[in-house]
Amino acid sequence: MEINDIKDTKEKYDFLKAFLKLEAQRRSPSREGMIDALKEALTVACIDIKNVEASRGETTPTPWENIPNEVLFGKLSEYQQGMYQHAVNKFGEEAVKKLLEQGMQ
Repeated sequence: MEINDIKDTKEKYDFLKAFLKLEAQRRSPSREGMIDALKEALTVACIDIKNVEASRGETTPTPWENIPNEVLFGKLSEYQQGMYQHAVNKFGEEAVKKLLEQGMQ
C-alpha cells in the first residue's frame, strides 16, 4: 500500500467517524456530545463548514459555551452539509455515498 493510499484511507475514516458522530447527536443530543461532535467535524472539514455557515449569515465566531442548545443542534446538520461537500470535493460523490452506506449499516 502506498503512502497516498494510506493517507486517503485515513481521511475517509476521519470523515466517516466525524460525520457519524454528528448523526448520533442529531438522534440523541447532549450538550457536551454536540460540542464534541461539532469540534471534531471542524478538524476534518473546517473550510467547507465555514462556507456553509457564511452562506447562512453566520460570520461572528462565538465560544461554544455561549451557544444555546437549540443553536448547537441546528449546527449539526449544517456541519454535516459542509462535511459532505468536503468529502465530495475530495473523493467524489459516488465514493462518499458508498462510504456513508457502509458506515450507516
